[in-house]
Order: sequence, then C-alpha cells, then structure tokens
Amino acid sequence: MRVKAYLIILALLLAPAFSEEQNISVTDEDGRNVIVPASPKSIVCLSPGAAEAIYSLGRSDLIVAITDDCDMPPALLKKERIGKSSRNADLERIIELNPDLVIAKTGGLFPEDDEQRLMDYGIPVLRYRLLHIDALIQMIGDMGRILGEEEKASSMADQISGYYDLILNRTEKIADEDRPSVYFMSMGHFDWTGNRKSTGHTRITEAGGRNIAANLETTVPHVDMEWVIEQNPKIIIYSMSKEQYNATTPTIEEMEAKRDEIMSLPGFESIDAVKTGRIYVTDIKMASGLSEMVTMLYYAKWLHPDLFRDIDPREVHEELLKKYFDMDIDGIYQVYPDAPVDKEDGEDALRTITDANGSFAFSNLPAGTYTVTASKSVMGIYPYLGNATIQLREDLEDLEIRLKSSDENELAKFNEAILDLPDADGNMNIKGTVYGPNQPGAKPSIIPYEDAEVKLTEYSMI
Repeated sequence: MRVKAYLIILALLLAPAFSEEQNISVTDEDGRNVIVPASPKSIVCLSPGAAEAIYSLGRSDLIVAITDDCDMPPALLKKERIGKSSRNADLERIIELNPDLVIAKTGGLFPEDDEQRLMDYGIPVLRYRLLHIDALIQMIGDMGRILGEEEKASSMADQISGYYDLILNRTEKIADEDRPSVYFMSMGHFDWTGNRKSTGHTRITEAGGRNIAANLETTVPHVDMEWVIEQNPKIIIYSMSKEQYNATTPTIEEMEAKRDEIMSLPGFESIDAVKTGRIYVTDIKMASGLSEMVTMLYYAKWLHPDLFRDIDPREVHEELLKKYFDMDIDGIYQVYPDAPVDKEDGEDALRTITDANGSFAFSNLPAGTYTVTASKSVMGIYPYLGNATIQLREDLEDLEIRLKSSDENELAKFNEAILDLPDADGNMNIKGTVYGPNQPGAKPSIIPYEDAEVKLTEYSMI
C-alpha cells in the first residue's frame, strides 16, 4: 500500500500543474458551464460562426481543422477539413489531432455521444450556432476571453450592438396595425416556416413585422400552400439552402430564378406579396455569424423602407467583410433584391420608358416619399437594376441614375437623392435620366439608356 501511495504522489508531482488561472469557465450558447484552457494552442472548429469570430480576432492560426461549412472567409478552406458539418464530423481524426478545444454547433447538430467521447479523451467542447444577435455578441465575448483578445472582441461586439440597437430603437414603438404580415420560408422549403419560438420569428418581430405563423404549434411547422394563400402575407422571405446553388454563395441569377418560382406557385398570384413584388431571397448563410447583423438590417429595411432609408445594408456588409475578413464584396450577392420593393408589379406602380436620351418624367404627383427603379435587359443576360429614394416636397429635376456593366466589379446603384425642401402646394414632378453601362474606350464613358423601364413607387405621403 505504501508503494502504491508513493507512486500516486510521485505521479501528481510529475504531472503538469494546471491552476485555475490556466483555465476559464465559459457558459456556451446551450447554457452549459464548460472549463476550457485559457490561450489554447489548437482548436477544431465545427461551428461556422465561431470560425468567423476566431478569424476576425486574428487567431485563425490556432484552428487546425474545420468542417466544410466553415467557409467564410474562404481563407479558412486552406485548413484541414474533417466532415461536411458538425453533425457528421470525423471523430477519430479529431481525437488524433488532440486539440485543446473543440467548438461545435448546438443541440442535436452535434451528437451528445460524440461530445462524451471527446470529453473522455480530455477534450472540452463548446457549442454555438449563432442564429441571433444576442448569441453572436455573447460568443464574441467568450472567444475574446479564451484567446486573450478581449479588446478586439469588445470593439467588434460594440459595432454589432450599435446596429442592433439602432433597429430596435426604431421598430419597438411600431403599432401592431403598422406591422406588415410576413411569411418566412425556412431552410430552402416553400412549406417550412417558424412559429414564435423560432429565431425567424424573433428576426421578423424585431424588424417590425408580424409573423403569420407565430401561433402554430411546432417550432418549425410544415404548412399547406392554401394556408399561406389564406393568410395573404404582405411580404415573403425565402431562405435559400446551400444545396440550391453551385458556388460558395449564390449568384443573382440563381436567387432571381428562385424568386420567380415562388411568384409562380399555384394560387400565389392572389397574395399581396406577389402582387407588389415584395418577395425577398436570402442565402441561408446570412442567418448566422457576423452576417446575421446584415440580415437584420435587410429585414428592417424591407419591412419599413421609410424608417431605414438612411441605412444601406450592403454597405454595412461591405464594411464587415473588409474589416474582419479583409475581403472585397465584389461578386458577393447573398440577398435578392437587395433594395426594398414596394408595388413593383402592382397596379399602383407608375411606369414609363426612357427616350433616346435616357430621359424620363413623372408628373402630377402629390408630395411624398418615392422610390424610382429602372431596369433593362442587356444582351438577354441580366437586367440591370437600381433604385433611388426621393423625398419629394418640390419639383425634382435632373435626377441622374447610373448603372455599370457586368464587366465591372460591381453593379452601381442609382445616385441617392433625398430632399427635404419646404412644403409646396400642388402637384409635383420627378424628372431624370438613366445612364447606361460604362463601356471600355467609349466616349463618353457614360451613355444614356434608351428604352429602359422606369417604375415609380410611393412609400408614404407627407
């Protein structure tokens, strides 16, 4: 017995002396208190949002392996990949790598048996899915503590919280009768949606809308299209799953085709959202991680364009990509259309065609806030779209609308013209010119667009 006791004491003396200061307690998104090493030397990441945060904090060097869905930023794809997603990660390879920490998705998206096996090998597991801003902000703070990057994490969280608070401050006082009804098509399905317990519901509500599926029994109900028609939502938002596009992110053409498919569903022609064209397609990847903040801004602007006309979600997206991923937004389109649509295809939308000089005019308009949109098919490939929001209290002339060709890095938007002029009596006029693509070597470089369709939509009366 003395020999045995001596050996135990000797083993303890020779073992690494892990103090409480070398470990920290973290409460993850699943609400579990997990003891993890401070300043881990190696991390296996099975959660895309967590991978984004680690990269953003400048510590992607610690990531030794990822799942295929951890593809933002694309630089992460240089890491070893150990499975399609958290649900089917290669456990044997994780054990071989023997990381200091594994970050997986929440709940059943990472099997409990897999977690227990890793724990049996002394590998701690944190869980994050990050489908809501609150969870995102918490996770950023957790990663900052774990990685010793508290200052960077605080700055990132503050930036995201600022946009989030802006939305809530503007929408929280919207009366129920002023909240547009919304049908959310979940996870690439027309007939899947979310009730009041879902993150989709929370997103709609916080953006100032009313979820038509709020009172259904199951969290992710499967509904009949006849029920959707009866509910007659004002807005439809479709979440496009990654299996429905060919690249890392969908193309505009792929999203446009899906939007057209929704509008062509039997009986949907009677739905207000279809009549007015207020149907929006989003990449499912925009529902988690840093892009969740951008998605919230899109929702808010789609539902209440008058309240958020000073916010350009794509500009915010560009800002986040550049700052945290060192990426340009050129060629990345994850929502369609990215500008608010109101009565695009409805009877109340005024339309005209530009003349040979690219000019258009709308006359006898009451004072109000309008959106001007223009489109023209170029070589039958893609219609160039743009919009300008105008607050009209006096006649507006010479509004310039500029578009860029597809060989440019980005599609240009209309020049924004927001006017706050003194009140004027009588009917108003909007006149402008649609300019066509920049053509290399062309003189002048900007040419008028003849036969472009221009639509005018009224947001609200003054």
